[in-house]
Amino acid sequence: MSEEAYKEAVDAGEEAVLDEIIDLEEFAKRGERPPLARGYRIRVNGEPYVIQKPTITGREVLVLAGLVPPEDYTLRIKAAGAKPEKVALDEKVDLRKPGVEKFKALPRDQTEG
Repeated sequence: MSEEAYKEAVDAGEEAVLDEIIDLEEFAKRGERPPLARGYRIRVNGEPYVIQKPTITGREVLVLAGLVPPEDYTLRIKAAGAKPEKVALDEKVDLRKPGVEKFKALPRDQTEG
């Protein structure tokens, strides 16, 4: 769908699905809510990954980034203008929430959990 067709659909009160990959970091920097799209580019520890659905669990983020077993990692999400927040393994993250920028995963200390 072209950007023009997308804008027309939005003006008509419809939520169109863009046939492209949306870079979440770009939308966060502009302070805009990402549209429905064919895919979403997220960053985990600086590396880009693409997911085809607008929600993802903490566990899915870690597995996508090859950080397995996910129980050995602590995941945080960074949103524009906010402090990083911890994401539980089974917690769902709405990638279309305005401001979602990137994820940071750190190995858990042996004393955690």
